[in-house]
Amino acid sequence: MMARHLTLMVPLCVLLGLLPAEWGIRVAVGALALLSSTFVVAIHSSEIRRARLRQHGLPMPDEPQQGHPPY
Repeated sequence: MMARHLTLMVPLCVLLGLLPAEWGIRVAVGALALLSSTFVVAIHSSEIRRARLRQHGLPMPDEPQQGHPPY
């Protein structure tokens, strides 16, 4: 899941880095976008996985270590 996210976000962050501004601001904007989105995906990965499994009609695992949240 993280590899998929990074595949989508890295080119976007590079494009953000090409916006006209000072180099420090361009780097900071790209880094902030990448770090904040990666943090959100890392925190909500189990919910994202469950939503994708449900969307495609696949069974969800019952064990917590396999990605099913404990609630």
